[in-house]
Amino acid sequence: KSGKLYVANLERGEWILLDQASNPKLKDKFKSQLDILTYTREAADLVGGSKLDRPEDIEIDPLTGEIYVSLTNNSKRLNFHGQILKIKEVSGYIGEKFVSQVFLSGGEADGFSCPDNLAFDYKGNLWFTSDIAGSKLNQYPYKHAGNNGLYMVPRSGKMAGSVIRVASAPVEAELTGPCFSRDYKTLFLSVQHPGEMSQDVAHLTSTWPDGSIPKSAVVTIGGETLQKLIEGSWE
Repeated sequence: KSGKLYVANLERGEWILLDQASNPKLKDKFKSQLDILTYTREAADLVGGSKLDRPEDIEIDPLTGEIYVSLTNNSKRLNFHGQILKIKEVSGYIGEKFVSQVFLSGGEADGFSCPDNLAFDYKGNLWFTSDIAGSKLNQYPYKHAGNNGLYMVPRSGKMAGSVIRVASAPVEAELTGPCFSRDYKTLFLSVQHPGEMSQDVAHLTSTWPDGSIPKSAVVTIGGETLQKLIEGSWE
């Protein structure tokens, strides 16, 4: 494998090269490029990389090439609901300059909190899941969001840019890893740790999926409704 490693400075809109040989700060701190690859976060801090609030996923818009980053939350900085960040390269992927903006902010206004995994369909609609901790679900400041869920942001039509809740997770679970089949007729989702706050088998908070001990699983969503959502013909 070969290539160059960069870190983003959002304030300056600049990709900073993490290269031990050419950067004096890195040369003084690290003995080799391998050390930088091992302690990348420390190296990024040293050269001015921007600290983000719990980045969970990165996806590229198939129609524009813009980069989307989910920032789940950071309660220590009073960012309880998270954001989805959008990055647009100024001169393509070989350039070192970009502009960034918040695409969506979690909270009561948009009806979601703590965005997690991202996916695009072939029409450029954005799909994402949420990751509110099981111990915080349906409590302040997350009461508005209910259980974790699967959301969609239509690219066009009357609802363009709005957040639509498509599915809700079982009790205390989160939906992860949304992935479309090649023909986009099926959406795969992982369901992680349902009933995670259960004290023991005698006091289960969930019995999903089969009425016994709660289990993680993979589910699929398909059919006419999914196609209408992708195509925008449901409006």
